[in-house]
Amino acid sequence: MDGAETAHRPVAVVLGGGGFIGRNICAALRAAGWAVTAVGRRAAHPPEGCRAVRLDFARTGTRDLAAGLADLRPGLVVNAAGALWDVTDDELTEGNVTLVERLVDAVAAQPGPVRLVHLGSAYEYGAHPGKRLVESLPARPAGRYARTKLAGTQLVTRAVADGRVDATVLRIAVSVGPYAPRHSLLGGIARQLAAHPDTLRLPPIDGVRDVVDVRDVADAVLCAARADGPPPVVNIGSGVGVRLTDAVDELIRIAGPGTRGVRIVPAAPPAVRRDTGIGSQPLDIGLAHRAFGWSPARTVVDALQALWDSVRTAPGGGTAPLTTSAANEESIHG
Repeated sequence: MDGAETAHRPVAVVLGGGGFIGRNICAALRAAGWAVTAVGRRAAHPPEGCRAVRLDFARTGTRDLAAGLADLRPGLVVNAAGALWDVTDDELTEGNVTLVERLVDAVAAQPGPVRLVHLGSAYEYGAHPGKRLVESLPARPAGRYARTKLAGTQLVTRAVADGRVDATVLRIAVSVGPYAPRHSLLGGIARQLAAHPDTLRLPPIDGVRDVVDVRDVADAVLCAARADGPPPVVNIGSGVGVRLTDAVDELIRIAGPGTRGVRIVPAAPPAVRRDTGIGSQPLDIGLAHRAFGWSPARTVVDALQALWDSVRTAPGGGTAPLTTSAANEESIHG
């Protein structure tokens, strides 16, 4: 895009813009008229029309980060970055806590108004048997991933309470849709079905999760960017529970006639589950509707169809290259 075009458009910076959720956020912002820059520690591949910049927020000093942001002149910063897959505990802390701390400081140092939208995780709540997960519930995360995500959320909410930043945290449910990563349950299954539709290796699957289309998440970010005085924490999900086995069965159905006789081969469960210590209660999304005017517009079937379309149309059942450091890059946690 040329300078004249950019000068008349609001500017958004998306950390983790080359990852699963970040990529979809970039596309939604671009379609809504924003000039979008995707920022990541590695070379990113954002949607067409979005700029890519390499900058490591977890390992760069606050002064340099603030200067880098100031050069981009954003009115909106979205944090869809962090640590998730195949990382150590120290890397979880670096990606989900240190990065957020430095980002908050950099946003607070900007000379003009900037709205910060930080993506948290529904796993921050932990287990609350028999209760819908409303924002006022105490957070009781069990796993290391969830604890570091909560620490990042608390950094943002404390900065809001202190008047340092204009920000909101979106607590995201399990997200599914186009470009879901191969490390995720459904993203991995889709790629297996595309490459070998006669055999499917599955780890033990059980439980119920709130599953939301990633494009609805992107729409929620747009709503949060435009809202006047957004709440500090807002749930973003479907508001209903989906059996994981039903989601897998639906994906197999969507994959088409070639998978009707698919042979299921048991696979070992993951060594570390990111859904340790959580319950099956769906998110209460009433606040998102009241504060943002947002409600999910797509079903889990829509999300699975979009996932399959993104996989089957790519050579070899792959997708466009994605960075692996993007927070919430999973489509099904654990």
